[in-house]
Amino acid sequence: MPSNEPTTRLGTGRMVALLLVGTLTFLVIALVAPWVWQTFRSASGPATMAAAPLAGLPWQIERRPDGSSLVFGLDLGHGTLQQVATRWPDEKLELALVRDPQGVFTLEGYLENIRAGFVQGKMVLTGAADTATLQGWAERATHREPQPSGTWRLTLNPQDQATALAAPLAGLVFLPAARFDEATAVERFGPAPERLTTQDGTVHLLYPEQGVVIALDPQERAKPVLQYVAPSAFDRLRAPLKR
Repeated sequence: MPSNEPTTRLGTGRMVALLLVGTLTFLVIALVAPWVWQTFRSASGPATMAAAPLAGLPWQIERRPDGSSLVFGLDLGHGTLQQVATRWPDEKLELALVRDPQGVFTLEGYLENIRAGFVQGKMVLTGAADTATLQGWAERATHREPQPSGTWRLTLNPQDQATALAAPLAGLVFLPAARFDEATAVERFGPAPERLTTQDGTVHLLYPEQGVVIALDPQERAKPVLQYVAPSAFDRLRAPLKR
């Protein structure tokens, strides 16, 4: 009579193998499941389901009750040039004095390449300082360079540069890298309460409540120029255009 022993041994081996595979599978699931769940939660959570809106765009302007404003993350009316340096720490803020043909000095700062949200461009800043302070900086300037516009650019000495960073931020000009037309400006900033055309054909869109003037070339030969001041100081931008 044939023996069933070999068959019994083969079945036992299979059972042992199945038990080992099952045990290993359970261990893998137990180890991996928490990581998979956490990944799923992170991927499907509110932070990734809806991306946070971009901030610091040129048309995102917060007017404050005291007549100041917040734009590009800068406080026009209360901020300083040091705030600008802190806002873009990877960009070198260059400070200089500019002397116009009438001999009037202005403190200016320059950022060669900044990103405001998804918009890139250059920025020119104006710092407020009294006449005596400006004159002292001019006398101690380390370099003087004539400009094509007929102005002179004076380089501040290192000590005066450190002092100038504390100057109040009086205004700024943003020069976007990309061209855009009037329709795009109105789409972003809204309809302009005032619209002026100067003798050279440049169209100026005035937004007194936001403290902004946008200069556009209708032929799009030149890039737009965006000027910002605190809304309470808007006449500084309007007055030269109405002369």
